[in-house]
Formats: sequence, structure tokens, C-alpha cells
Amino acid sequence: MKKWMEGSLLVATLTIAGCELFAPPPNPAAVLEGTWQAVFDEPGDFENVQLIFDADGALTQITAESPGGGTASLDVAGTTTSEVDGNQVTITVPAIGGARVFQGTLSEDEKSIDGSLSQELELQLPSGDLGVTLPGSDLTLTRLES
Repeated sequence: MKKWMEGSLLVATLTIAGCELFAPPPNPAAVLEGTWQAVFDEPGDFENVQLIFDADGALTQITAESPGGGTASLDVAGTTTSEVDGNQVTITVPAIGGARVFQGTLSEDEKSIDGSLSQELELQLPSGDLGVTLPGSDLTLTRLES
């Protein structure tokens, strides 16, 4: 009887103390949740570019304003990938013929990411497929809200 009670007490203790024992590990990309402002090193065709990430850190929407007026909004939910490995961040957005890839470093306070945006192209040639990465521009993402 004493062994049964000890076993029951052990199971109850593990259940209460380690209720997250069998929970999946947290998604490192969840640190991206919220709205981020894109600040390009060089001015371009759009201003006030914002990226919105969901609770899992997936990029769901990109909005931008044209200098001539008007706002563009692109729903990218389910098409992008966001990866965080330590303080290294990679965000991939599919584009015609390849993808736009942002690679950067998350600041210690998790309020900015400094990196660069490049274009990866997949070229289909008669002799076989060829992958090309075009150099991009410096880009900083600054957290507006989380």
C-alpha cells in the first residue's frame, strides 16, 4: 500500500510541477510577433513599409505607401517563412522567379533587426536550373508594437 501511495504522489507531483513537460518547444520565431517598420538604407519606390507577424512569428501582411500617394497592402499569410536561430533572423517572401530574402541580426532588446534584403532567382536554362542571388540593400526592421 505504501508503494502505491508513493507512486501516486510521484505521478501527481510530476503532473502539477511539470504540466509543460510534454508541451511542444516554443517557436523561436514567435519573438517577431507584432508590427515592424522597414527602414531602407537607400530610398526606394515605397515609404512607410510595415511588416506584420502573427503570434507564431509568421509574416502575414506587408503594407507600403507610394510617395505619390496611395497605400498597397499584400496578404502573404501562409506563403512566407520566418526563422530565428539565436539572434539570426531569416525571412523569405516568394517572388516571381524566386524569392526576396531578408537576413539580419536581432538586437539584444529585441526592438530592431539590422540586415540586408537580397533577391534569389531560380533560372530555368536548357542545360539545367541555375540559382542566383543578387546583392540587395541594407535594411533595418524596427519594432512598432508587439
